[in-house]
Amino acid sequence: MEKREFDVRLARDHCMEYGMVVGLLCSASFLCSMYGATSLLLGQLGNILGITAFVTAGALIRHYGRKAERLTFGRSCYMALLTYAFAIMVVAVVQYIYFRYLDAGRLANQVEQIIQMPEYRQWMEQLTAGQDPDEVVGQLLQMTRNPERMTMQLIWMNLIFAMLLTVPTALMGKRK
Repeated sequence: MEKREFDVRLARDHCMEYGMVVGLLCSASFLCSMYGATSLLLGQLGNILGITAFVTAGALIRHYGRKAERLTFGRSCYMALLTYAFAIMVVAVVQYIYFRYLDAGRLANQVEQIIQMPEYRQWMEQLTAGQDPDEVVGQLLQMTRNPERMTMQLIWMNLIFAMLLTVPTALMGKRK
C-alpha cells in the first residue's frame, strides 16, 4: 500500500460532518435524559443514544481510514478530538435552546425536590462542611435557572468527556 501525506483539510471537513452526526445523537440523548425523569423509557433511550454516539464516532473514523487514507493512532486521535469538538458545538446550541425556551424551570424544580428529601439533605450537609447548605443549594438552583450558565457548565463537562473518550474512539477508529 502506498504512503500518502495526511490531508488535514480533508480530515477536518469529514470531522465536521461526523461531528454533526455525533452531535445530533448526543443532542437526542440529552433531550431524552431531560425528559427521562418522567419516563423510564426515555431515560434509557437517552443512555442508549449516548453509547451509540460514541460507537458511531469510532465507526465513522474507521470508515474514513478505509476509504480516504490510512490512519495512524495519532491521526485517529486528531480526528476523534475534532469530531467531538464539532459535536460539542451542536450539542451546546441544542442545550441552550432547551434551557432558554423549553425547560421552563423544570430542571430547577426537580433539583429542588430532590434536595428537600431527608437523605439528600444529610448528604448536602456532609458535602458542604463549613458552608451553609442552603446557600450552596441556592447557588445551584440559581445556576439551573440561568440558561447561559447552565450551557457553559455543560460545555465544560462535555469537553472533559470528549478528552476522556478521544483515545477509546481513536482505538475504535484505527484500522488493525
